[in-house]
Amino acid sequence: MADTKDAQTQRTVREPGRVLVFTGPKEGVGKSTTALNLALAWAGSQNRKVIIVHMDPLCRNDLAFPLGLNPPTLASLSQTVHENPSSLSRLLRGRIPITPWGVGLLPLAARRNEIFSLTPQVIVKILSSLAESYDLFLDVDPYFPMQVFSFDLADLVYWVCLPQRSQLEATYSLFSEIKGLHFPLEKFEVVVNQANLPGALAPREVDRFFNTINKSVLAYMPWEDLIPEYANTQKILVVESMQSDWVKALRGLLGRTMELTPTVKHWESHMTAEEFTQAADFLWKPSGASAAPESSQARSFLPGLTGDVPEFWDDLKQKMHKMVVAAMETERIRISDEQAQSEENRTKVSQIIENLLQKERQLPLSRGQREQFITELVDEILGLGPLQALMRDPSINEIMVNGCEKIYIERSGKLVLLPIRFRSDDQVIQVIKRIVAPIGRRVDESVPLVDARLKDGSRVNAIIAPLAVSGPTLTIRRFSAKPYTAKQLVGFGSANQEMIEFLRACVLLRKNILISGGTGSGKTTFLNMLSNYIPEDERIITVEDTAELKLQQEHWVRLESRPANIEGKGEVSIRELVRNCLRMRPDRIVVGECRGAEALDMLQAKNTGHEGSLSTIHANSPSDAISRLSAMCLMAGTDLPMSVLVDMISSAVHLFIQLTRSSDGKRRVTYVTEVTGRDGLKVLTRDIFRFNQTGMTPEGQTMGYFTGMGYVPTFHDEFRLKGLSVAPTIYRDVKEGSPAKPVSPAPPPMRKP
Repeated sequence: MADTKDAQTQRTVREPGRVLVFTGPKEGVGKSTTALNLALAWAGSQNRKVIIVHMDPLCRNDLAFPLGLNPPTLASLSQTVHENPSSLSRLLRGRIPITPWGVGLLPLAARRNEIFSLTPQVIVKILSSLAESYDLFLDVDPYFPMQVFSFDLADLVYWVCLPQRSQLEATYSLFSEIKGLHFPLEKFEVVVNQANLPGALAPREVDRFFNTINKSVLAYMPWEDLIPEYANTQKILVVESMQSDWVKALRGLLGRTMELTPTVKHWESHMTAEEFTQAADFLWKPSGASAAPESSQARSFLPGLTGDVPEFWDDLKQKMHKMVVAAMETERIRISDEQAQSEENRTKVSQIIENLLQKERQLPLSRGQREQFITELVDEILGLGPLQALMRDPSINEIMVNGCEKIYIERSGKLVLLPIRFRSDDQVIQVIKRIVAPIGRRVDESVPLVDARLKDGSRVNAIIAPLAVSGPTLTIRRFSAKPYTAKQLVGFGSANQEMIEFLRACVLLRKNILISGGTGSGKTTFLNMLSNYIPEDERIITVEDTAELKLQQEHWVRLESRPANIEGKGEVSIRELVRNCLRMRPDRIVVGECRGAEALDMLQAKNTGHEGSLSTIHANSPSDAISRLSAMCLMAGTDLPMSVLVDMISSAVHLFIQLTRSSDGKRRVTYVTEVTGRDGLKVLTRDIFRFNQTGMTPEGQTMGYFTGMGYVPTFHDEFRLKGLSVAPTIYRDVKEGSPAKPVSPAPPPMRKP
């Protein structure tokens, strides 16, 4: 029998420690008295040792006198964490004195300046180690950051307040914030102290108030005359007067504590060190002391990337989805693309989900999981589902969905497979439909391929069955909200300053520039940067298949092509828009990308007095760009001989800028090439600048340098006539180290006047 009792005792000791928090809206409500008496009652009735941790930022130690202890502090134990993190549990054993009643005490610190040595991580390590052998009662002062930190760790929170209107109003305000931080309200139990004092609100009125926040009062504690008397005589009420009305009311708390099922907790707090020590700046920081440094790294949160979600996650989400949609119908919440309305809708829907979660009793979700759940569900209902969090990350350049199982992103030029997924292919299709519906387009089996753009300018391509055999495929090309400047591109290593200055002068000189490069090489980004050099007093008309350009000039007209409708009617091609531009009195025509027959109309426009135009084209080199340009002109269906096309290209295009994305993801200008004329059926070119790659670093980064090619362009003298200062030394060959000289004999340019 003795062996059986010992075994039961050992099993009891090995149970995960309970963590109870005692706090309230204000000081003086009796939370410390409640914690002290319940600790003794719990330790005596359950044969469990309890440590009361006094989380007081003012470093008061009110419980040391009645317990007769001289305990260490959390701050003093923190040194043990730093010195021996691996054997912390063993080193802490015996460090905290325990009274004969089975209760110990651990204040936060002895002096206020010791708080600066504490961080949430250190405190969590100490408390989690202590919880292996003890139950923890956290006596938390009503300082909100300290309360939030403690709520993260708590199994149960006893909220102690007085039956006064001011305290109820403070409770309502604090519970609203607690709810907004995604704490489950079932974790909180309300205890009303001094309930029978003259002038106190009647229990009926108190109950009516707490019903408004879906809470009920666990216990009404009467006034007890012996409590202040015992506080001065080192006596404790639950020991000295077990039959008092106050101790009888305490049994309700004891019974609720017994209902707690001890579980192994994931010890964590969502509070940062800066938030935890924020109290120091406000309460006790010495004058003249420097402020604590701010966190240098913002917390990056992408819902779903943690992977730490319970098995019922998707089932709960589908259940909640239907209930939220029904509530949205009742409250007449309509999905909108307007920024202000969208933010308001997110707030309303988040509140609906939070209210529904609060009704799910004993839902085993941590605060972080509840926050993640709400964010994911709001994104699913109002946004693009799993992609919405990715859209909030400015470092992501491209999002690629290959069916419901695989989501890739491009960040810093590298492709990354993410551990998030859609629930099904149907959810992917719903996201695609949500994207294309606002711009009047559709996607289904009859129209399985669609190009579109989001409100922020991101370009979207979607393709579904029967064309997409492996599942619906979605590609989102994202652009910076604010176009990159020349200084930024130089900083990224995309070009050097001499090259940028030369191209700026070429734009001002109204040279026709064609930017070529592969997919994702940065053509649109570079075109946006060059367009900044177009004078403000010129009329600019842009023509695009999908509007992506973000020019900064005031006098800017944007034209976008339109595909055919379901009946095959209503198409307006880029070629038609380019033709129409000539009737709109343009100073500059910017074609976002030449893909087909519109290339012929663009060349004709450049040859008829509309110089200074910019455009992009897909090609791997300047010579390939010329070949592609010729082929696209032939797609126009005209019977122009090749000699005429070569003549048009050589006279209409002045410069090619070649962009290349290297294996390490960096995008660079690899060639700046002048079209010098023609020789029979060949367009002649000379490189002005080039990027020379010299090798690779062990980390896979490309190495090289930008250099002039020792060739002065044929139009260099025009810079001086235009009043532009371009030094001939910028064309210097870095390898040779000498100024560039005009190449002689140079092929005579064959340009039309």
